[in-house]
Amino acid sequence: MKPTHLQFTIKKNTLYTLLILLAFLLSTAADIWAGSMGHGRRNNSRAFQGHHGQGFLGKGICPQIRKTVQAPANIFSQRNPLKKDREVLYAGESLFQIEAQPTACKICHGVTGNGLGIMAQGLNPPPRNFTCRSTMETISDGQLFWIIRNGSPGTGMPAFKNLKDKEIWQIVHYLRKFSKQKH
Repeated sequence: MKPTHLQFTIKKNTLYTLLILLAFLLSTAADIWAGSMGHGRRNNSRAFQGHHGQGFLGKGICPQIRKTVQAPANIFSQRNPLKKDREVLYAGESLFQIEAQPTACKICHGVTGNGLGIMAQGLNPPPRNFTCRSTMETISDGQLFWIIRNGSPGTGMPAFKNLKDKEIWQIVHYLRKFSKQKH
């Protein structure tokens, strides 16, 4: 018996539906296998979520000599009160890369902390290069805290008055990580 036109159309539509379903299942499986951003097989740095703010790769300016306003003595000599652990570093990374306001730190300092963010080109002096060990060794935790809280007059560094002390200390721990990495 020869199939009718209606039977052929139904088989054709079923085939298309099955192909679409198969494509959906394969793409879902691939997405699950890849993992969410920051996890699984994709780039494991949340800094690379999208292209906005990635800036430029490179070593940045090292050493950086500045005449930054020094924090008051009682703050300048403070050590970071937070224990450096995964949660603190993760929180610091989240603030630096995404959440800090008025703007994420990476916009000027770059996702790798090299001072070559997308806004760095128009700033004089250029943003701090946190990957420069010789520069970072001369800056106390308290000084970093003070600059994040109050900004740095004569530079593009704004004040982050809205951040809680704990958040600033989390960022300080994260900044220290940049100069400890091998480049």
